[in-house]
Amino acid sequence: MLSSTVDAPTRRTAARLDWVDAAKGMSILLVVAHHIVWFMERSGQAPSAVVTANEALASLRMPLFFLASGLLAAGPLAAPWRAVLHKRVAFFLYLYAIWTIIRFTFFATVVPPDVDPDGSADPLAFVLALLLPGPSMWFLYALAVFAVVTKLARPLPVWLQLGVTGTLSALVGAEMVDFGDTRWTYMSRFLFFFLLGCHAREFVERLARATSLLWVVAGAATCVGAAVGAVAFGLRTIPGIALALQCLAVGSGVLFAAWIAQYRIGRPLVVLGTQTLPIYLIHMMWLAAIMIGVRYVALPVAAAYALPFVLVLVLTALSLLTHRALTALGATWLFALPSRLAYRVS
Repeated sequence: MLSSTVDAPTRRTAARLDWVDAAKGMSILLVVAHHIVWFMERSGQAPSAVVTANEALASLRMPLFFLASGLLAAGPLAAPWRAVLHKRVAFFLYLYAIWTIIRFTFFATVVPPDVDPDGSADPLAFVLALLLPGPSMWFLYALAVFAVVTKLARPLPVWLQLGVTGTLSALVGAEMVDFGDTRWTYMSRFLFFFLLGCHAREFVERLARATSLLWVVAGAATCVGAAVGAVAFGLRTIPGIALALQCLAVGSGVLFAAWIAQYRIGRPLVVLGTQTLPIYLIHMMWLAAIMIGVRYVALPVAAAYALPFVLVLVLTALSLLTHRALTALGATWLFALPSRLAYRVS
């Protein structure tokens, strides 16, 4: 990716971007896996151990995704309001609206109700999703909202921003604050990690530079031990415990991403991290189409355990191929703000 003549500072910058992209690549694979298990639960094909593992990974996948998003958004959010509103708000809300319509149409016309785990073909839910964060595209909605919140909060001390959002995350994680909707709940818990990425980049980068195989193993072991202990002793309802588990998981994820990005085996994750958007937008429809065909299949135990891993690779490849085909056909408006709405420097 870089020539041998690049200077040392550029190499260090590239390395940092590589591990952030590796973190994003890891996160999108976990998101795809989560949806696979979600659909398999609907059809009664998901082994209980797979469901448990998927639930445990909730502390990692979206918090790490939002941390990486915050790391990459810090620079753009320092731009004037006009640029922020075009590049970070209008862009994500446009994609949110377009793909909410596409997803509703697909599920309403192609997917049987017994396949859909969240009622995507419900007309009322569709109308509400055009105004409020819907079940499938809420991540895009959150990025637009977080951009506005972060921009508005810039005059405030960083410690206050992190303190308030960390407290909110702790209270929601302990179920002491309830917004009555899972998407608002997610957003209230993950805003802290987005702001952490925006404001604590140097701290996160120091953690990444400290990585080694020993630290990766130790971090993973600590996460597993803490999670098991929290469940065994019923500690998750104590304010701050769920947030602490997420912070441990994110720290472990950073260590792993920074470690694996140094090696050739990590290159697919790095490359994948630069293409998370089309995977996020497309994979659910391919997943639903596949589950139409396999929902009544009596899977052997080994196949039930293997299917999520196989489908992660299949759905990722299908999503990227679909994106390539659509852009080749000129449908770039499905993935980018139309030029008449895009920001132009005056």
